[in-house]
Amino acid sequence: MDDNIFISTQCIKRGGIIESIEAISEITPNIELTGGNLYEENLLDKLRQIKGKKQLNLLIHGYFPPPKNDFVLNFACTGNKTRDFIRETMAFVRALDIEYYSVHGGFKRDFDVKDEILINPSGPQYTMQRVYENIEWFKREFPEKILVIENLYPNNNDPENSLLTHIDEITELMDSGNHVYLLLDLGHLKISSRLFRFNYLDAVNTLFERFGNRIREVHLSENTGNNDDHFIVHTDSVQYMIIRKYARIIAENKINIAVESRNSSIDELTRCYNVIKDALTPRENDFII
Repeated sequence: MDDNIFISTQCIKRGGIIESIEAISEITPNIELTGGNLYEENLLDKLRQIKGKKQLNLLIHGYFPPPKNDFVLNFACTGNKTRDFIRETMAFVRALDIEYYSVHGGFKRDFDVKDEILINPSGPQYTMQRVYENIEWFKREFPEKILVIENLYPNNNDPENSLLTHIDEITELMDSGNHVYLLLDLGHLKISSRLFRFNYLDAVNTLFERFGNRIREVHLSENTGNNDDHFIVHTDSVQYMIIRKYARIIAENKINIAVESRNSSIDELTRCYNVIKDALTPRENDFII
């Protein structure tokens, strides 16, 4: 079962986004497009061409396509800047025939960012109510597409900067009646569990057992529990064990798995891809974590 295993363009950066796609396509045609590359002219035409040429299966996540002028995309902000960016993103989603768009849950303030650390908070405080408003706006504007929300983590170990970090916030969103789907980032959840002192594996179990039919995607990258390190997943990684434990739920609900390790070589990513493929292989008797 490997038609649902994707590799993010964050894993390999080879100049432009097309160069990253070329490199990843040596391993798999399943590629998730996300932020981290520079703006490119005529990018949609280039993506259409390479998708057809290589028969790619693409996903789009978060801060994509790269804008001319960088900013922090905040799904908790209902202003024109956020919504106009998502409108442009959805033009790519529609043109590339992608079923859903996934985005981070949002931040409590407006921030600058340096080396992926949120700095200089300013402006009003945002709450989950703004996120719900954007969910309803998305449904009205793009009724034929699915919205998938990713859980975040306390960036810079600050519990007051990100929304949708605690397991209780995640389950509240899923129980809210908004009928959204979840992108479960296992690395983010690990950091949150350490800072907020909830049990990581219990939280994972709650999400898979209660909401397995509404988890649309899982992001995989290991970390120390302190920072979003984006280490590669090995057979001794807890995330390997989690995916192996819930392989049946993943298969039954056609949940996509996306590798998000960074600064990895083609050989490392190939080994990781095969590790995840092994974890998803059905087994009659398996261990319990």
